[in-house]
Amino acid sequence: MDELLNWLQHDSWMTRISSFLLMAMLAFLPAIPIPLVAGIIAATYSVPVALFISLGGTIFGSICMFYLCRYGFQMVALKQVQKWQRLDGFFQLLERNGFLAVLIGRLVPIMPSAAINAIAGVTKVRFSSFLLATALGKFPTMLAFTLAGAQFGKNQLLTGTMIGLYVLVIFLIGLKIRNKWARG
Repeated sequence: MDELLNWLQHDSWMTRISSFLLMAMLAFLPAIPIPLVAGIIAATYSVPVALFISLGGTIFGSICMFYLCRYGFQMVALKQVQKWQRLDGFFQLLERNGFLAVLIGRLVPIMPSAAINAIAGVTKVRFSSFLLATALGKFPTMLAFTLAGAQFGKNQLLTGTMIGLYVLVIFLIGLKIRNKWARG
């Protein structure tokens, strides 16, 4: 992470574009904490620039993965998606209301963003619903972590406490939703 931060400190159009593409690539990787990278980007750029890079990059990456799963590698993606048996409630919600399912999945990160991208790509979720729900759902998290990253150098204790509370609230909401889906 130190190398990333050192590289980002040389603000140029090349680092901004590269940061945008990095955020886009993270949409394909289920185990990478996207908000952490957004915070690092925010420590380098102004809040509006960092928010555009982080939010825009993750939305762009989500769109790319959605289309790749829908049209390029649908059989491979479908085989992978079928392994996630514990997400039956999410699949049922997708069938009834794709927009709401994607929005909840984005707002309450109980599953990786890459999984939501793949699942939406192989189901009948309309692209317009996916895009709007992705943008609306990712905005609060990206904004929170961008603001936290921008503030981190000024007051680390307050920033850490706010992030901890945010993560706790999201975790508790996620547990409640997961339990509701598990009950059917």
